[in-house]
Amino acid sequence: MHKKLIRCIVAACSFLTLNSSLALAQLNPSDEAQGITETAYTPLRCNQQLQASRQKTYSRKFIVPQQARLLSWNIYKAQNQGLYKDLTHLNETADIVLLQEAIVDTRLTSLKPFWRFSPGYKSGNIQSGVMTLSRWPATVHCTFIHKEPWLRSPKATNIVEYAMANQQRLLSVNLHGINFTFGTKAYAQQLQASIKIMQQHKGPILFAGDLNAWNDARQKLVNDALTKLGLKEAIYVDDKRTKAFGLALDQVWARGVVISDTLVSEYTSSDHNPILATLKIDDV
Repeated sequence: MHKKLIRCIVAACSFLTLNSSLALAQLNPSDEAQGITETAYTPLRCNQQLQASRQKTYSRKFIVPQQARLLSWNIYKAQNQGLYKDLTHLNETADIVLLQEAIVDTRLTSLKPFWRFSPGYKSGNIQSGVMTLSRWPATVHCTFIHKEPWLRSPKATNIVEYAMANQQRLLSVNLHGINFTFGTKAYAQQLQASIKIMQQHKGPILFAGDLNAWNDARQKLVNDALTKLGLKEAIYVDDKRTKAFGLALDQVWARGVVISDTLVSEYTSSDHNPILATLKIDDV
């Protein structure tokens, strides 16, 4: 009888915990869950959704201002002590937040009113990926998955379109680059999926994330592809970005956007340092 009572209590507590977690998750559902953002999972479907979006007129709540503050950070699955405290502090001045190795946790999703998640690597019950949060809803969200050739673990790319004044659009690419390869074939394929979208986009573009461009060949692929599309990399006066083999892993590139006031501070709550930057969208 005593054991049966304990089992009942444990089951009841588990039920309450599960339902509390679900209730918390529903407090701030994603753009898709709210039914305000179209979603696509292939470059072809993504371009179709984007083309359809450009024919629509969106309400004022969708419109991105000409000046905004960007935060880009690989948060190491929020494993380290102090991560949520540091991220909450950094988020206070940010308008668009690009996270890599993020998890779907209310302490992350509640940072901004609107968010989208692209799942990548999963370990046990922990699903990580890339997450884009913002003060404004998105019009389109595209999720691309590419697998590491050796580990077969997925890496995610998260592409978000925002509405601007005068029927213009801002495209944001949040990428966590494939890491463990000898050559660059798989890495180039991952980049190419985003390039197919950016090639069709006529307006401003943000391209950022943990690119894992840790050798000259990878960095050349990034440089050649993005400069060909008219993007320029942000400049850092005091560059404390996390590096491997002398090359910065985390990068921010833009077209039609002036990047200023970049700041990279050192933190112990992740194995990467965050990038903060002021963005000013060029007049169109």
